[in-house]
Amino acid sequence: MPPTDPPPERGDRRPIRPQRPAGKSGSGKAGPGKGGPGKGGPGRPGRPSGPRPRRPAARGLLRLRRLDANRYALQAPVCALERAEDLEEVHAMIAEDELEIARDELLYLVADCRAFLAAHNLLGELALREEDVSLARGHFGFAYEVGIDSLPQGFRGVLPTQRDYNGEFFLAGRGLARCLIARGQRAEGRAVLQQLQKLDPRNTDVRDLLAELDEQERLGLVSPDLPVLDDLPESEDEDDDDD
Repeated sequence: MPPTDPPPERGDRRPIRPQRPAGKSGSGKAGPGKGGPGKGGPGRPGRPSGPRPRRPAARGLLRLRRLDANRYALQAPVCALERAEDLEEVHAMIAEDELEIARDELLYLVADCRAFLAAHNLLGELALREEDVSLARGHFGFAYEVGIDSLPQGFRGVLPTQRDYNGEFFLAGRGLARCLIARGQRAEGRAVLQQLQKLDPRNTDVRDLLAELDEQERLGLVSPDLPVLDDLPESEDEDDDDD
């Protein structure tokens, strides 16, 4: 099931961007309308009639690349790769403490590229800076759902954290788990961490968070808090011998 829409921001402060001319595709070449007689249309010989299966990108999901026998890597969507410079500008805005402008730019990016996990994660981090854990949970949760829904049903493979777009997925999952725990939803947060651990048993960040949660519960601590923002931008693991 495709992920639902990301949470609306307060005031919906999306900047106005110029639209592409009508009749133009993303490559700038004119193309026929949907269902028209152009290349690849329903009248093309050798093509079955009726709607074609939707590709992952068309459903706002991610492609999955097989690395070897049982290891896989989520792939960044083309729309995210095309907007790499935009994301670099956002990082520069955040470094200059231009958070409102950075947020507006990120909202534009995710509206135009639903599976842009890096942008969703940054929106979650900005929400945490404002101590809005509920909004951060929405952004991290949306990115996490995109990754989960991109996996085939019954998936039992491994997603090495350091490979390709897997790191952004694990960052989203850790952010979601921290937010859930901070809101007192310990069982839900634990379930997310356990799912991440199944997908990469070598991820030390996830293992450490589970150990910290176990220790809190063992000591009978009533506070639901794990550090929510600390180390969220990090997605480092102990080693990477996958190259």
